[in-house]
Amino acid sequence: MRTPSPFLIRIAIAALVTAAIVPFDGGPTSASARASADAEAAAQRAVAIARGDAQSANATASAIETNSTVTYIGYPSGTARPGQTLMIPVALRNRDTVNWPAVGEQAVKLSYHLYDAAGRVIAWDGLRSSLPDDLPVGGGDVIPMTVAAPALTGTYTVKPDLVRDGVGWFSSAGGAPGSFPLRVTSDLDAGYGATTAPAAIIPGGETPVEVHLTNTGLQSWPAGGNAPVRLGYHWLDGNGNAVVWDGARVPLARDLAPGREITLSVNVRAPDHDGDYVLVWDMVQDGGIGWFSGHAVPTKSEVVAVWQGVTFYGKGWGHGIGLSQWGAQGWAEGAVGPRLTGEQIVATYFPGARLARQPITQPFRVLLSAPSTACIGRTIANVARMQSAGGMRLVNNADPSVVYTETLPNQPLRFWNDGGSLAVRNDSNNQIVFFGADTVVLMPKQFWDPIYIDQKNLGYRGNIQVGLRDEGNLRVVNFVSSDDYMRGALPGEMPSHWEMEALRAQAITARTYAAWRQSTAGDRTWDVRDDTADQCYGGDGFESPRTTAAVDSTAGLILTYDGKPIRALYSSASGGVSENVGCILDAERVGDTWQCAQGWPYLQVTPDPAETAAYDKRGGMPHGLWSTHFSGAEIRKQIIEDYGVDIGSFIALEFNESPGGRPISVRVRGTDAAVDVKGDRFLRTTLGLKSTLVSTTPF
Repeated sequence: MRTPSPFLIRIAIAALVTAAIVPFDGGPTSASARASADAEAAAQRAVAIARGDAQSANATASAIETNSTVTYIGYPSGTARPGQTLMIPVALRNRDTVNWPAVGEQAVKLSYHLYDAAGRVIAWDGLRSSLPDDLPVGGGDVIPMTVAAPALTGTYTVKPDLVRDGVGWFSSAGGAPGSFPLRVTSDLDAGYGATTAPAAIIPGGETPVEVHLTNTGLQSWPAGGNAPVRLGYHWLDGNGNAVVWDGARVPLARDLAPGREITLSVNVRAPDHDGDYVLVWDMVQDGGIGWFSGHAVPTKSEVVAVWQGVTFYGKGWGHGIGLSQWGAQGWAEGAVGPRLTGEQIVATYFPGARLARQPITQPFRVLLSAPSTACIGRTIANVARMQSAGGMRLVNNADPSVVYTETLPNQPLRFWNDGGSLAVRNDSNNQIVFFGADTVVLMPKQFWDPIYIDQKNLGYRGNIQVGLRDEGNLRVVNFVSSDDYMRGALPGEMPSHWEMEALRAQAITARTYAAWRQSTAGDRTWDVRDDTADQCYGGDGFESPRTTAAVDSTAGLILTYDGKPIRALYSSASGGVSENVGCILDAERVGDTWQCAQGWPYLQVTPDPAETAAYDKRGGMPHGLWSTHFSGAEIRKQIIEDYGVDIGSFIALEFNESPGGRPISVRVRGTDAAVDVKGDRFLRTTLGLKSTLVSTTPF
C-alpha cells in the first residue's frame, strides 16, 4: 500500500533553489552608467509629480486613488540584480489632515511590502527610509526609497507604505499603499511555462515532455560554441534528496535572444522505484555557469506519482458546476458565517444571474419511460398499467374533446404495443378501449388526484401522455405544472430534513434548470427525464411536507440572464471550488487535444468554504477526500472498451488542467499508442470516479 510522503510540499518549495544562491557580477561599467542615468531621469520625473506638476505621458509609474490619505508614485529604473540594494525615487503627497514629522517619537518613514508574481508576501516589513523634512498637509516630496531586491530572479510587486513609529502602517488606517513592478534578473535567467509532465508514470518508464521556456535574462542563450545553454531536469525523492540529478539534457535549436520563447521536447525517464517524486526543470550552461538554479534562478517543480498503476485522489461528488448542494446546506446553516437565505445562496453560485418570476408557460413534459431509467431504478418499456382514485378520462392528444373511455375510481387501464399499434384495455372488464397509431392522453377526473403507474410504483400529478416510440416501446410523458413538478423533484434531489433555506435554494435552481430545458427542447417530445440525466423526479410519491413548503415559498422563482432561464446546473459537492462548464462539459476538441470553451457569463470559478464545513444529522459532509486505484491493465481495458484504442502496456498519464484545477483532458500513453480524451468523460464515465477534481498524489 502506497504511503504519501509528508515532505512533498516542503520539497516543492526546496526545489525552487537546488544549490547555493550565487549572485552574478554587477555587469560592465557602461551598464552601471546607464542605470545611474535612468535613475536620475526617474528622480526628475518624480520631483515633478511631488510638486504637483502634470505627469508626463511616458511615465511608467502608477498612482493610487486620490481619496487616500497619501499618494505614492514610484519610478523604478531598469532591472535589479538578485540581492541588490537599490534606491527607487518615490513621489509622496500628504493628503492627510495632519503634518508628517520626519523625526521624533512618532516620525513617519517610508517602507514597503514585497510580493511575488503569485501574490505571496515575500517581505512585509521592508527597509525604512526617512523623510528629509517634515511634510505638511498638501505638501509633496520625493523620497529615495531603499529597497532590498529578493534573492531570486522574477517579477515582483513593490507596495510603498508609510509607517509611523509606535502607531503602525498607514494602509491599516485607510491609506492605500502604492504599487509598482520590480523585475529582478541577471545575465542568464529563465522563465518556465506550461509543461506536459506526467501526473503518473510507471517506475523506469519513459515519456516525452514538452516544456515552454522564455529567456528572461539580459543575454542571449547560445545554442552552440564552448558554453551552450541546454534544458535539463532533476528527480528529488520524498526527503528532498536527488535521486537523479543530471537528467537528459536537450540542446537549443538556435540561439535564443532575451524575451524570446521556445518549446523543447524532452524524453523524461522516471526513477526505478515506487514513490511520489518531484520533477525539477533547470537550465544549464555547459562549460559556463553550470545549473541556473545555482545562480539565483528559480526552477520549476512538478510532483509526479511513480507507481505501478494509478491512484486517483479526489474531492467532491459530481461535475462541480454551479450550485453545490452540500455547499448550500453549509451556507444555510451558517457553517462559515452568517446564515444565508435561499435567494442569497443562489446568488453566490450564479453571480451573474437575475432572480425573476417565471412567466406563464406550458406544463413541463417529463419522460417517465425508457430510455429514462428513473432514480428508483424502475422504468416503463412496452407495457404500462395506470389508475387513479377518482377515475380517469382517456382522450385524443390532438383533440381532447374526443373521449375514448372513462374509468371508475381505481379502475386500471393497461397500455401496450400490439404489432406497431397502441392498444389500451380496461383491466376491470377486459374491453379494448383504444387501438390505433394516435397518441392519447390520460387525465384524472379530479384534477387533484395523481395517476398511479404500476411499473413505476409511484403516482403523478397532472396528465399522462402515451404514444409509441420507433423502437416499439411506449413513450410515456407526464404533463405537469412547474411547481407540481418541483414538489415531486425536490425530494429526489435534496434530503427533506436539510435546512429550509438550502431546500429553497435547490427549488429555485431545479425549477430554473427545467425551465431552461423546456426553452431549448426544440422538436423533442419531452423537456426533462425523470432520472439523473436531468432531475430525480418521483411525482406525488416523492412529496414531503418540508420540501413542498420550500417549493411553495419560492413559487415561480427562476434565475435568468438576458431575460432567459439560465442553464442552472448543480451537483452534490464540488470539492470546495466550482468549475467553469466550458472546461468540463462543454470542452472543445482543438487539433489533437482539448481546450476550454467560453463558458457562461453567469458563472465563474469560485471557492466554496461552506461545503467542506457543512453537516447534517448524519454527520459532516462525506465527500471531502476519497481515493481509487486502477492497475495499468484496467486502464488499458477501459480505453479499449470506451474509445476503441489499444494503447498497449500502460506507461504514463498526464492531466491537461483547467484554471479551476480539473482535467480538461487526460492524455494516456502506452507502449503502442497514446490517446487524449475528454477529462469529464474519461474520469466520471470511463473510470466511474465520483468527480473530476482529482490528483495522482494526495491533496
